Amino acid sequence: IHAFTIHVTALILLKGVLYARSSRLIPDKGELGFRFPCDGPGRGGTCQVSGWDHVFLGLFWMYNSLSIVIFHFSWKMQSDVWGSVSDSGAVSHITAGNFANSAITINGWLRDFLWAQASQVINSYGSGLSAYGLMFLGAHFVWAFSLMFLFSGRGYWQELIESIVWAHNKLKVAPAIQPRALSITQGRAVGVAHYLLGGIATTWAFFHARILSLG
Repeated sequence: IHAFTIHVTALILLKGVLYARSSRLIPDKGELGFRFPCDGPGRGGTCQVSGWDHVFLGLFWMYNSLSIVIFHFSWKMQSDVWGSVSDSGAVSHITAGNFANSAITINGWLRDFLWAQASQVINSYGSGLSAYGLMFLGAHFVWAFSLMFLFSGRGYWQELIESIVWAHNKLKVAPAIQPRALSITQGRAVGVAHYLLGGIATTWAFFHARILSLG
């Protein structure tokens, strides 16, 4: 998984540099500027090819790469390093050495790391750690909210709303006030900011609640 995320990140950044001024799909990309509107699949499929789109995708995948490294380190240390020593000298690790067996499958990561270790932050409501639970919940909402902005392009819901508003104005059945919506580029800027901040806050609350509850 580390090789996959790192290679995807490197490929996006390398492609962004090599095709910054020209590409087979858009030969005059250098004249269009760092950002330009994209067309959907019905009109050539030019989304995710501008300089800004490569910055957005690079940040997106760099965060994913780092988060997997942090998760890997945390689980590995709890499984095989951190623990307590009994009077007889026996070492009891926090997760009883389950990393080697569970980390080789997706279900193992979900069951034995994310779901099992999230119990402390989920059950923190009503305790001294409730602030972490509320932060975990709120940051999750911010993180999920970002996806609405990230996956935007020609033909998505905002364009439908704008078309309906335009029709109402054309027929003079609505006030002649044209609402100003975010452009696709601005939407992605908002989305990547929410994605990074929400993900960082979620991870921070997740780890702090677990560490403090374990003493």
